[in-house]
This record gives sequence, structure tokens and C-alpha cells, in this order.
Amino acid sequence: MISHNMRAIELSLEIPHIDGMDEDFAAKMTALRKDGIELSIHAPFLEVNSGSSHKEIRRFSRKRTRMAVDTAHEIGCTPVVLHPGYTFWMDKVEEATERARAYFMRELKDTVSYAQKRNVKIALEQVPMPFFFFYDLPQFQELHQAIPDLGMTLDIGHAYLTKRIKKNDDPEGAIIEDLKEIGVEHVLHVHLHNNKGKRDDHLILDGDIDIRRIMRFLEGEGYTGKVIIESHEMERLGIPVVLEKLKELLS
Repeated sequence: MISHNMRAIELSLEIPHIDGMDEDFAAKMTALRKDGIELSIHAPFLEVNSGSSHKEIRRFSRKRTRMAVDTAHEIGCTPVVLHPGYTFWMDKVEEATERARAYFMRELKDTVSYAQKRNVKIALEQVPMPFFFFYDLPQFQELHQAIPDLGMTLDIGHAYLTKRIKKNDDPEGAIIEDLKEIGVEHVLHVHLHNNKGKRDDHLILDGDIDIRRIMRFLEGEGYTGKVIIESHEMERLGIPVVLEKLKELLS
């Protein structure tokens, strides 16, 4: 990564990556930080749901999330990226939806408080499926009002996909307007990838998003946080190919 002049790495504490994080992991990551590499952590998200109706699942989810916060504290990195809770009853059974939302908000508030005590910030990521409690960017304002110390991970591919699903004629413009309302100062982290507006492809070499337009807006608003490239193409085609295309898109 350093040889390609990439200065930030996001650690995914999820399978299969977590299987290779041995007892020397923290020391290795600390050494990377000393070499000038900035780190963030993506908390576990598979089989995790802080909005579950089952207390056993909420307890498991809390344990996994706190593990991510503790790891971030140990190696001195921030933020921890967190997926929202969800319910498949969303907008179908009001009572079940509100109960799940209450569970999610309680757990989220507790997580932010737990992280604060360890000098770690939580950046909630929007997920482009409507049964999640943070699906579209405007929903962040209500979450932030309830939990003022909560930050946001702007996932550009997810945001675009949601706007396209909602039949927005100018998805990039809608994203920018949402960010103006939210305030870019609350964007702690950015995930960058592309898609064609139909599924979460995680591309860079292909896709319909005007990435340059959104990134220039963020730059103009003073965003200085990390930008994490989330492209499946890196493993298949190599890092240089993806970086070259990204330079072209941003030029």
C-alpha cells in the first residue's frame, strides 16, 4: 500500500479478514502508524443487528462492536465505521418497527458513549436497503439530534444507489444538497466506489456516478478526513489499475 502512495487503510474486523489478525496484530498496526499510515476500523456487520427483537442478538452485536472500539483504542486509530441496525418489519408493522428502532437507538447511544471514553469516534454508515435505520442521507439529522456526538461515514456508492432507487433525476445533486443540510463537518469518513444505480457493485473502473462532482464539493467544503477506496477490482486487476482510473475520474 505504501509503495502505491496510499496513506490510509481501513481494517475490516469481519471474516475472512479477522481470521488473520493474530496476537501480533496490534503491534503490526502500531508500526504502520509510525510509518505514517492512517488507520480506520470497520466494525463487524455480518450477523450483527443492534435493532434485533432478540436480546441475545443485541448482546452479541454489542460485544462485537465493543471489540472493534477496543481494537481502535489499542492501536490508536479512528473512526470506527458502524452499520445501522435494521428490522424486516420496517413500515409494515408499526409497533415492531418502533420497538426495533428504540433498541437500535439505545444501543447506538451506548456505543458512542463507550467509544468516547476511549477517544474513538463512531461514524455511522448508510446502507442502501430500506429496512435499515440509516438508509438515506437525510435520516442522519434525526440520529444526530438524538446523539450529538455521532458522526457519519458517507458511502458515495450507497448514497447514489439509494437516490437512483428513489428515481431521483439528479442523484449527485441530491447527495450534495443532503450534505449541505447535514453539514460536512459531521462527515468523519468517506467510502468511495461506483455502481450503475441498480446494485451495490463496488466498482471504480465502471459505473455511472459523477465521482468528481461529489469529491470536489467535499473538498470545497473543507473535508480533510480519510477517503477509503472500496473496489473489488483491486484484488482482480491490481491496485495500480484502479488508482489510475481514479486519477482520471478526479482530474
